[in-house]
Amino acid sequence: MTILGAGISLVAGYLLAAYLHSAWMLAAAGIWLSVCRLLPQPKRRWLTLYLLITILAGLYFTGYEFFHRSSLQPLAADEKVVWAKGELQAPVQRDGDVARMFVFLSAWKEKNGSWIDIPGKERVALRVKLDTETEAKQVETWRHGGTFVAPVQLALPATARNPHAFDYKQYLYYQRVHVTAEANYADIKWTSTGSGIWSFFQSWQAKAANRVDELFGDPKTAGYMKSLLLGVREDVAVEWGEMYSELGLSHILAISGLHVTLVSSMFMWLLERIGINRKHALVTTVLFIIGYVMLVGASASAVRSGLMGGVALACQVWNKRLDGREVWAGALIVMLLYDPYQLWNVGFQLSFAVTLGLIRYVPYCLYAGGQTPVWLRTLLAVTMTAQMVSFPFVVYHFHQFSPWSWLVNLLATPLLSSLVLPLGYIALLFGTLHPALATVPVWLSTQLLEWVHAPLFALENMRLPYTHWPHPDWWWLIGYGIFLLLLPKLWDLGYHRRRDMILYLIVLAGLIIVARQPFSGHNEVRITYLDVGQGDSIIVEVGQKKVYLMDAGGKTAWEIREPWREKRDPYEVGKDVVLPFLRSRGITHVDRVVLTHGDMDHIGGMDALLGRITFGAVLTNGTTSKAKELELLARFQAQSVPIWSGEPGMSWTDMPGVEWKWLHPGRSAGYSGNNASVVLQLTAYGNTVLFTGDIEADGENMLLENGIPVIDVLKVAHHGSKTSSTEAFLTATAPRYAIVSAGQRNRYGHPSPEVLERFAKHGTNLFRTDRHGAVTLTISSKGISWKTQLADT
Repeated sequence: MTILGAGISLVAGYLLAAYLHSAWMLAAAGIWLSVCRLLPQPKRRWLTLYLLITILAGLYFTGYEFFHRSSLQPLAADEKVVWAKGELQAPVQRDGDVARMFVFLSAWKEKNGSWIDIPGKERVALRVKLDTETEAKQVETWRHGGTFVAPVQLALPATARNPHAFDYKQYLYYQRVHVTAEANYADIKWTSTGSGIWSFFQSWQAKAANRVDELFGDPKTAGYMKSLLLGVREDVAVEWGEMYSELGLSHILAISGLHVTLVSSMFMWLLERIGINRKHALVTTVLFIIGYVMLVGASASAVRSGLMGGVALACQVWNKRLDGREVWAGALIVMLLYDPYQLWNVGFQLSFAVTLGLIRYVPYCLYAGGQTPVWLRTLLAVTMTAQMVSFPFVVYHFHQFSPWSWLVNLLATPLLSSLVLPLGYIALLFGTLHPALATVPVWLSTQLLEWVHAPLFALENMRLPYTHWPHPDWWWLIGYGIFLLLLPKLWDLGYHRRRDMILYLIVLAGLIIVARQPFSGHNEVRITYLDVGQGDSIIVEVGQKKVYLMDAGGKTAWEIREPWREKRDPYEVGKDVVLPFLRSRGITHVDRVVLTHGDMDHIGGMDALLGRITFGAVLTNGTTSKAKELELLARFQAQSVPIWSGEPGMSWTDMPGVEWKWLHPGRSAGYSGNNASVVLQLTAYGNTVLFTGDIEADGENMLLENGIPVIDVLKVAHHGSKTSSTEAFLTATAPRYAIVSAGQRNRYGHPSPEVLERFAKHGTNLFRTDRHGAVTLTISSKGISWKTQLADT
């Protein structure tokens, strides 16, 4: 039995226990007993051991979930306010006037009740509201291990409300958190300050981060270097982080094997220079790696790198040789036994997958490189292997992968890792002795960053095609995984002739092409009514031909008078809802944008899209525009995007069976405000859909005067306000289905009870984004089908 086999069995057991009924273990044992007689004795013994490990892993995972269940969920479901005793468990992350952290709650009580102990303590995500700048500064001094008593409001974490969006509830679940809490800073009473080893390293990290701020005067450069050197990613400039993500360079900002290798090598070199013998230097370096991993925050990639690096050095001490795959599997087993939920951590998945890929595939790539210089073959092998292995993980989790990522990594990663990274550590070390000593490395690293970043930002601004990738199907993920598993097996069997390698490249290229899903959705119209809160945003995909974006949601931006309250990356509907959805559909170009009218809850989110998506044309209502609408139109014009309006009766066809009609307004209609909303009628495969914007009774009456047919699907006007969806309008249109786009618990009371009563009277099937999340309508020659993100609540 190998450690690698045991590690794979452990992962298999966890996955089976997570997604299948516990009876799978009995089924697996039964199947095994029925086939084991057919296997040779040696294989039977080892496979039996692997099966046993898989079953034990499943039992361990089931027990882990049981012991980390929540006792606070009933209170959170009612959003109770209770008093709680807690202990700070992780670093504080402040963003403007809010601080977030994980805490362990050990007891709770009603206001005048008795304390009730929480079995085993419960991990909770705590959000603290700050009222003054002094509080904002003080909260950053809180340390791991500090204990407190405070009144907190409990709640259940929100799940994803749009397709393939970030699922906060699931994220917290795999952080062993089932409940969130909110408190005011002034209400928190500390009963002890932070202490212990984690508090020590947290304070040390904070001091090092402050030193970086002092050495690098530019806040953006300082924030970048804190992430690069110390794993503190909260201060990376938003535009820098987006550029690295867009070009596939985010891994540089994560503490990884590169950091551990560089730092440990520098430390070893110093020890040997001062006369310490190699064996003692190796042992000391192992201890140093442990401290370094804790200093940089012990992320999944840092712990993995530390474990593998420590084992490699220990092997040198004992003059032992270990297969890299066995070391990899040992680190995997240790980390997953400590916390099985790490298997669902994106950083964990990427770190282990890419590392195994480098161990397994780089030797083959070096062989395939022929007579190319070794340094170039190595660079190409590492870059291409990392890109090939990380591709399915990146498109699944982030729906982004730049076609230039391999070239950018090939050129930029060596410069940043071999020059900027060591210069940064040298600057930090020298700056600790005296700031003047760090002048040269600080200047050099800053200049290098400017030199490297200039072409990278230029490349990002080109808005290249094929940077957004549709959410992959499960069968594609399995197929890609099988390809990665078979490749080394076939190579070891001797299939590494030139024609074999060409065939491998053809299969890989085919898998990448299929990932674009070129054969899906050709003969259908897909309409997604996004949940953007109190606003509208609708994406219409007409086969593989055209993409329409009707509004982009948004909200009024309030002026922040106190700079300390300003968030680094404030929530914005276009950036945080509409853009991620477009990415998950693989959309980089929108053929037509429809700005129904100038209200912020319809066009406010367009700002975030203009710099990231290309556009074919803009349709407006042709009336006098509001200030924000004028600003957006000017930006469209600057990008040479044509802008036009229509007249009632105008129509156009995107493909056979799919026709659009412009119903309202006309240039001479004289409407303004909500009643000037663009109204479009879509007829697809015999089904009629009406998009009404925010028109009210007067606008509906105009539609009735001009003649409007019976329709199948109605986008309810003005979020279900009682000023729209009149009795006469519903009688004339007789919609079978209707969709209301409204925010949860919105202050306007939308949709109005009167409107709901009217729809019920007409027997209309109603969908609501405040209850169902995003609503997806698919129309084809077979009819129409519906899918909602959430069950009706």
